[in-house]
Amino acid sequence: MTFQQLEYIVAVDKYRHFVNAATACGVTQATLSSLIQKLEDEIDVIIFDRSKRPIEPTALGKKIIAQANLILHNSKELRELVASERSEESGTLRLGIVSSVACYLYPTLVKLLRAEHPNIAVECYEEHVDTLITKMQRSELDMAIVPSHTIEKTNLMGIDLYTERFMTYVSGSHRLSQQQWVRTEDLLDGEIWKLTEFHDRYPALINLTRQSDFHRSHLIIGSFPTLIQMVDVGGGYTILPQLMEKILSAEQRPRLKLILSDKTFRTVSLVIREDYMRERMLNIIVSAIKQIIPDDMLVERLKKFNKITI
Repeated sequence: MTFQQLEYIVAVDKYRHFVNAATACGVTQATLSSLIQKLEDEIDVIIFDRSKRPIEPTALGKKIIAQANLILHNSKELRELVASERSEESGTLRLGIVSSVACYLYPTLVKLLRAEHPNIAVECYEEHVDTLITKMQRSELDMAIVPSHTIEKTNLMGIDLYTERFMTYVSGSHRLSQQQWVRTEDLLDGEIWKLTEFHDRYPALINLTRQSDFHRSHLIIGSFPTLIQMVDVGGGYTILPQLMEKILSAEQRPRLKLILSDKTFRTVSLVIREDYMRERMLNIIVSAIKQIIPDDMLVERLKKFNKITI
């Protein structure tokens, strides 16, 4: 059994096609198929059901592929740990970021890393939180940035980064547009727009967006720029994370209103696996995030300590 064979079965599982997997691995389909067949013969297990279209792993094959992912992940971690101890800040970082954070954090994060650590290549995956957590557990990502409460019942480790309030974004023609702040009771008139993937994740927001007289259309899956445009064009209002202000224009920013409630906020964490070893890389990312997030929003631990130890 070799690392190469493990890489091949992981690739076939990803692409569900031998030719596409071979292309991604830079080998011929015959080479890839032959080495996978040798692995199956060696361990006396059929990993893939070749009669299915697209190809699917067998029940036992799924377990083997999951373990292969873990072995490859730990092998990569070990190599990069050695490089890190030699002060070689290089390699690839597979970073997942939940959509409600990526739009305002990721562009600046990449800019900082390119300037300060040009030998680090960042692969960013902007996806729903459930997908990110699954990929973390399967060792398909090195780190992820997600709301803290979403990992409470997982085996992942979270490093709290910052806390931000939820704000109301109001149409320029709405009755609330002239107010500096709003009360939660002001948001119960059915004029609210919501993004299901975001607003239904937070109990405090569910109470505001699931209204008995709710009559607006809403996004099941979408983006914050689309949600903002729906308010600008269609009227009403929505609820956004505080740092969303960074992507608003000068004309739009005054429409962002503070909500007078001590329950409308969230904490965002950087998530790693329990077997994560690249402490230097972790601290590079945390340091970059500290440069982006306003100091008064950072959690006390990050302000107090210059280094995270794992």
